[in-house]
Amino acid sequence: MSDEADVANDLMQHAINVGIRNAHDQIKKPSNQTGSCIWCEEPVKDDRRWCSIECRNEFESYQKKKEN
Repeated sequence: MSDEADVANDLMQHAINVGIRNAHDQIKKPSNQTGSCIWCEEPVKDDRRWCSIECRNEFESYQKKKEN
């Protein structure tokens, strides 16, 4: 048999889980709807930003250098 503390704990856990789920749903992944790699402009599948890992790495390296 659960007491008031157990019930309160269950309600708080439920509220936390709902909050986490809502926050997760609001996170937007960056996307690219141009159909081209944002680094080399090669065609890409879906709304991917880069056509390859190499392009992603080059782009990120360029961005880091640009920030400094």
